[in-house]
This record gives sequence, C-alpha cells and structure tokens, in this order.
Amino acid sequence: MSDIGRFFLLLLMAATYAEGGARIERLRRYVANTTFSNASSLWCFAAALILPVGLAGAFAALLYGHALWSGVRDHSARARQLIYTASTEILATLAAAAVLTHFHADRGHLANGVIGALAVVVALVTYAFVNQALVTAVICLSSRPARITDAMLNRDDETLEIATLGLGVLFAIALIHAPLLSPFTLLLIVVLRRSALVRELQVQATHDAKTGLLNAGGWRQEAERELARSERLDAHISILMVDLDHFKRLNDSFGHPAGDATLKAVADCITDALRGYDAVGRFGGEEFIALLANADRAVSEAVAERLCERIRRLSLGHGGQVTASIGIGVGTADTHSLDELISVADKALYVAKGAGRDRVSVGMAAARVVPAFRRTVHD
Repeated sequence: MSDIGRFFLLLLMAATYAEGGARIERLRRYVANTTFSNASSLWCFAAALILPVGLAGAFAALLYGHALWSGVRDHSARARQLIYTASTEILATLAAAAVLTHFHADRGHLANGVIGALAVVVALVTYAFVNQALVTAVICLSSRPARITDAMLNRDDETLEIATLGLGVLFAIALIHAPLLSPFTLLLIVVLRRSALVRELQVQATHDAKTGLLNAGGWRQEAERELARSERLDAHISILMVDLDHFKRLNDSFGHPAGDATLKAVADCITDALRGYDAVGRFGGEEFIALLANADRAVSEAVAERLCERIRRLSLGHGGQVTASIGIGVGTADTHSLDELISVADKALYVAKGAGRDRVSVGMAAARVVPAFRRTVHD
C-alpha cells in the first residue's frame, strides 16, 4: 500500500473512532478535567511510524481539524484548548517521524531487526517527552501552578499514555502487514478507553477535587480495612485529625483562591510527611484526617509534632502563614469501632485548640473489658 493509501485509511479509521467514541472521550475529559492522554495520541503516533514526516504532520492537523469541527457541531468545543493541544500533538508527531527518518527506518518493514525496534522505542520516548514538555509549559505559563509537578501527568495518566502509544505501535504494524485486519484493533482501543473512564469515575467518587486526597467516604473505606487488619495482627493504630487554625481569617484576608491553594499545599505537606500506605483524607472544610497503621502513642505523637512544624514552615504564594492543631486518637487491637477512634481524636483536637492552637494533643481509646466468665473459660 502506498503512503497516500495508508494516509487515507488511517484518517478513515481515526474519524470512525472519533465519531463512535465521542461520548467516551467527552465523559473522560469531563471526569478527568485534563487535556492529557487522549486517543488522538494513538492515531498521531501511528501516523508518525508509517508516514513520511510531512504526511504525518498533515494527518495530525486534519485529525484535530475534525475534532474542532465536531466540537462546534456538538456545542462542546473549547477552541483555545483544542488549538494548543493540536499544536503540541503536531510537533510531537513531527518529532517522532523525524526520529524514524534519522534512523533510516524502513516504514514498510516497521520494527524489523534491532535497529528498527530501537527506532520505534526512541520515537515513542520522543513523542511522549515532546508532548508532555510542551503541554506542561503551556499550563505553567497560563495557570502558574504552585509546583511544576501539578502540571504534569500523574502516574495513572502516564500509564494510560504509554499503553495508548503501545497500541499505536500495534495498529501501525497491523496497517502495514495486514491492513484488512487493522479495524479489529479498534476493539482494543475502545476497551482501553472505557477501562480508563471507569477507573477515573472510581477516583472521582472517592477523592476530593481540591486537594486530590481521599474524601470522607473514600477515607472511611480505607480506614475500615486498615482497622480490620490491625485487629488481625494485634497492632496499634492511630488517627490524626488536623485542623487549620483561623482558616476563615486567611480566606477573608487573601481570598478564596488563596484559601484553596493553602488547602492543596497543606494536603501535599501531610502526604509527604506520612508513609505512602497511610490513608490521608480531607474530612471537610479545613480539616484533614490520617490513619497511621502500626503506630502507638509515641510514634503518632512524634509524627504529629513533625507535621505541625512542617505546616508552620510552609511557604505560601500569597505571603500568609498557616498553622494547625492536631488531635490524636490512639487505639489498640481492642479498638473495634472506627467511630470511637475518630471521636477520641476529635476530643483531643478540641483540647489542642483550647490550649492555644498550633499544638498536638493525644487521646487514648478505652480498652475493651473482657467479662470475667470469658476469662475463666480460657484459664
């Protein structure tokens, strides 16, 4: 098949998917609220692998032209966002196609031999790097996030993007060696995108949009599992309730955007200070909650004191300062009620606030009393 034939066949397949999978992509953009990792990268990367540089760039431009037309037709167009996304995709496509040209790779025998396989891998890395670097730069210039990592792909999106580009490789190989079978790859693409949507819906349901932490419901699910685990292992468990001091005053002085940025900064601070497997959530308003597995009074108190210090030293963009009061509820294997442990931590939090704020207070959950007749059975 000639380059022009592949160009039009690829364009037909991409347009067919775009029309058939438009609802999935719209839902995913709405749920994820991101311009990263869409199915267009699959088609553009496939074009970079099987078409000359000029045709690959033209393909990417036509693909996004169709996307813009579809958005106008369905009254869902975000023209500015589509234009800069299209620009990054076109440049990434040209860069990946240029890599194959540099390697003198034979597009008619894609990935044949060591050099051919290496060319495809380098092209994939180049495409992903150029695309992310350009999008990150645009986001940093337009919205100025507190940290550059906030403008980059998260781990789940990185995995999805690599999987999408991998499907692009498979589709390109099928288009070269068995073009009549290439439509079957659409099934794999649809399954991948639907799986991503389901995953993001699950994340959306259990996570807080402002901070990225677990919401109250998601945190409770994690905490109940960890509490059951601590009972089986006869281990201590602790809950930290973190409440920002005078947060309303900060909101009134610097505005709600500054308050939201502060919540995100504190959430990141808590996450960084704790272990990766500790469940951390936003409990509501300016209150956060964390469950420390296998942590007795001494450990949890040391963690809370360190956390207080870190929050106190946070550098906030608006120039204000924030402190936190922390209440600790310490339980043992005898603690069978999560609500009981939360209540103990909440009472300790009020003690910390009453003592002047910006400090830690500890409460101990009452040990379960074993009736005497049960003890005699085991004696």
